[in-house]
Amino acid sequence: MQHFRVWLALAAIGFTACNQGTNNKNANAADTATALQPATPAGSVAVVISGKEKDTQEITIKFQIKELKKEKTFEQVVLKDAAESELYKVLWDEPNSCYIGVLKPNHAVRYYHASQSGDDLKILWATAPPERIWKYMENTMGLGKVSAAGDLKKSYRKNFQSGKIIADFIAEIKPDATTKDSVELYVEFGGVRKSMFVPVPAGYQPTIQETANQDHIYFSLVKDGKVEPFIDMKVEDGRLQVQTLKKIEK
Repeated sequence: MQHFRVWLALAAIGFTACNQGTNNKNANAADTATALQPATPAGSVAVVISGKEKDTQEITIKFQIKELKKEKTFEQVVLKDAAESELYKVLWDEPNSCYIGVLKPNHAVRYYHASQSGDDLKILWATAPPERIWKYMENTMGLGKVSAAGDLKKSYRKNFQSGKIIADFIAEIKPDATTKDSVELYVEFGGVRKSMFVPVPAGYQPTIQETANQDHIYFSLVKDGKVEPFIDMKVEDGRLQVQTLKKIEK
């Protein structure tokens, strides 16, 4: 059995998230030192998410500055079963510029940028938004944290076939015998067992968060009625996969 201790690097108010903005460390480096103050919009932006019953959704962004209008549609898989108010957020960083963040199924964020350039409006996929943008949207606005539903679960067990293997998919949150500041997370499927120790900051409660698929769950932390996933656990083609969604230090 794999048995190891992992440590999540926790920021002061939010957590270091896996998103498109953090992958480019050199982009907009000087911008991170400037505290963000949301701007008063000089126009309007509307976001429509359609096709929620399909595998891939359509994100339609309608942007207007005075008499100028622009509309563009993108394809993206979004987080299912989340309230509309939690599924996306809009931040105006300048009177004629705003960022739209839309949650993906793993609670990571895909960003779009609507802006004015002269007499032209642009709506683009923002692969590397400035750090102060994603930090404000994810930490201050709470993008990526959705309302917790139901009781906090400490264990999960489902029996199903994946590939050629029929087995119980098990996840359990157990006390850490060495400290009260962390818990042990145990995961198992098809004879593969993994155990790790994960710290739990003050004010947070750990839970096993289910998804619409029985072969996919999260280890999440809950605070003030909001849940945020930290570890992704799923079974694909008979193989157990455990992936951290936040920065981990051993």
